[in-house]
Amino acid sequence: MKRDETNLNLPSDFGSPAKEAPGGMLAHLRISIVATLVLAVIVCGLYPVVVWGLSQLIFHDKANGSLITDKDGKIIGSRLLGQNFSDAKYFHPRPSAAGNNGYDPTASGGSNLGPTSSKLINGTTKPTTQPNPKGGDPIPGPDAVDYDGIKLRIVHYCIDNNIAFDAKPSLDKFKDAKGELDDVKLLKAFVDDKDPLTITPKQPIPADAVTASGSGLDPHISIENANLQAKRVAEARKLAIDTVKKLIAENTDSADLGILGEPGVNVVLLNLALDKSAPIAATTSAP
Repeated sequence: MKRDETNLNLPSDFGSPAKEAPGGMLAHLRISIVATLVLAVIVCGLYPVVVWGLSQLIFHDKANGSLITDKDGKIIGSRLLGQNFSDAKYFHPRPSAAGNNGYDPTASGGSNLGPTSSKLINGTTKPTTQPNPKGGDPIPGPDAVDYDGIKLRIVHYCIDNNIAFDAKPSLDKFKDAKGELDDVKLLKAFVDDKDPLTITPKQPIPADAVTASGSGLDPHISIENANLQAKRVAEARKLAIDTVKKLIAENTDSADLGILGEPGVNVVLLNLALDKSAPIAATTSAP
């Protein structure tokens, strides 16, 4: 039986082209532009201003970088950023791989070396060049330290802080003409195939004393690390060891929220406190 399609109840405009909304494309374009402008004002203007205003009102110091100033108002650092200290009168921070000389806030980062990396453990050297006195191309110079490595850091940490260790063979064969340890010779000895140099401290060395943080900017060291350095600092400044340990306690930050992480000693603040307690002993290595 054939169906009579003329009797179907279809809309009168069925099959005809769709009618465009009033205003057409220009209306849609105008709405998009207005929405974009409104969101730009809110997200790029009002929201940042509100957040900035609240941070300045409630967390003024932290919002401005937790900066440290001297008595003349000159900015000398931040509570959040580590600095390099090498003088015996100061507590030393943990190593840093941020930037060429470490602790560079514009180049924050770690070494990206894994725990089995020979470079991380033994360190590496690199060839250097020096000007040719006769002109022309530079001539080869003595090798230099490329990356110090954990073993070399252990050697210096033990020597700096009078921590006993065993070395096989003796370190005497790795000294220069001045009687000082030659770091390049040590690094090459660590990877010597025939008679590698081994270093065995007679007490545990804190991991943060010989390894860098992920950011390279951490201003904190562990309490154990600080206590091992306390005797050296006290002797260099002619302070009582109890005075130095009291300053360590005063500049120790507790774990975040009391449970996240471990307590840490802020090296920058601790060294500033040392200079304040013993200003005559302060040196140019101060922050």
